Amino acid sequence: MLYSTIVQRDETGLTQIYEAAKELEDLNVLEAILLCKFDIRKVEQTLNLVRMYQARLNIESMELVAFSERFIEEYATDNNKCFHIALKLVRKIGTTITGSMKIFRKYCPVVRKRLEGSVNIVPVLDYSRLTFRQYHSQFFGIEPYCELVKTLLHEQATFFYHLVTVLKVCKDMIRQEQEVRGDYARLKKIFETSCDNVLKSINDVKATFGSVKLVSEEELEERRKNARPLSEWLQKDYHEHDNQWLRREAYIYRYVEGSKHGLDPEASQFFAHNPEHGIQVCKAIEQLDSLGLTKRKTKVEGYSWQYDSMDMVYLLKWAEVSYVDEQGKVVNEEKEKRFYENYVLKHYKGEVKLPTWQAVCRQRAFCYNELTLKNMKDAFAKHLPQ
Repeated sequence: MLYSTIVQRDETGLTQIYEAAKELEDLNVLEAILLCKFDIRKVEQTLNLVRMYQARLNIESMELVAFSERFIEEYATDNNKCFHIALKLVRKIGTTITGSMKIFRKYCPVVRKRLEGSVNIVPVLDYSRLTFRQYHSQFFGIEPYCELVKTLLHEQATFFYHLVTVLKVCKDMIRQEQEVRGDYARLKKIFETSCDNVLKSINDVKATFGSVKLVSEEELEERRKNARPLSEWLQKDYHEHDNQWLRREAYIYRYVEGSKHGLDPEASQFFAHNPEHGIQVCKAIEQLDSLGLTKRKTKVEGYSWQYDSMDMVYLLKWAEVSYVDEQGKVVNEEKEKRFYENYVLKHYKGEVKLPTWQAVCRQRAFCYNELTLKNMKDAFAKHLPQ
């Protein structure tokens, strides 16, 4: 008879190991040692096996905890070959699960006869003496046993205690994922945050969709015309795709949402969370020459006047294209830079020279020291038509 150490790669497999491991007791192990007729050599072999997989369990458990802290809050996974969470978890702690099954296998009775014409393979957990709950031989505890057996009991108990802890983390993650799928508000927030992370700047978008053209104008228009409500696919696609898919879908989603408010594809990436304000910003940039901003003479060829760089700082603060802290300082300077260089400079069609980004940066440092975020927003907003 052969014993199979294969575990179902789903929640059922995790639960089977969890239920078997959490019930182990010293008397249970001693009974198994006697019934399996362990000699000192077999005890030592088993102890070495437990120590080897305990070391691996320590590594995998740390990786799992780090994984669990971010996985639920990420809309897409980082591996497009194993999206189902239980399967992903089994693979995350694959060596540990293999080791635990080998330890259970050590306590299976040796049966060399097979049914004629049959391979006769049976599950380890059904035949391992560690899973039996009847004690016949233990009247004196562990005191009569040698130190090697006591060490095996201690280290094996430690291994299975840690195994149960890790499996609890797995079961908790599966529960959390189910809860998130049923909570549309939380799922939408996770999706929006994940979109922010995969499209950190317009440069990322250009690198992905500019020269490569993964999304054609025709496809964007088709998706805009036949856009499905977010609630229809948000739950279905949670943890079903990788970040490359999310980057593409995030771009299309923001384009579709932005187009509903009249934003062009680039502006829709910057004002995904506030498209109404985005429309105001776009109009202000187009009509910059009519706003009465501060100008000074310039000798740059082709221009007579140049806008003051401080007004451009005020414009960026009012536009709110990047996050700022309580002091009004930029958290995502790269996004602000891309907005100024790739959007403001590109879409402004007036006759006045716009200052360079470097000039804006120099002026911005002064503004941070002298003004609050509200002051900077108000300084530009006062020029807008009432």
